[in-house]
Amino acid sequence: MHDPLVTVIIVNWNGEDVIGECLSSLFQQDYKNIEVIVLDNNSKDRSKDIIKKKFKYVKLIESDKNLGFAEGNNVAVRKAKGEYILLLNSDATVTGNFL
Repeated sequence: MHDPLVTVIIVNWNGEDVIGECLSSLFQQDYKNIEVIVLDNNSKDRSKDIIKKKFKYVKLIESDKNLGFAEGNNVAVRKAKGEYILLLNSDATVTGNFL
């Protein structure tokens, strides 16, 4: 039995206070076959810099305008390679065995 690829999509907008904890929790979990995509909705804070510096395995999509939550997820889903897709809020953290 193989571990299918799971794409985790996070839409971010000015989430510098929460995005680091969210992404850290994802990479500390037991299930390792994941692709993480963050769609940034034209943030004006440091959240994009945090992602670029600390989370090199994250695929960052930078929008030049705020697409909103639904359209941001739709754009990211079209880039996803996973067999399964999980939409996660940027202020969420996950436990080690959530997948």
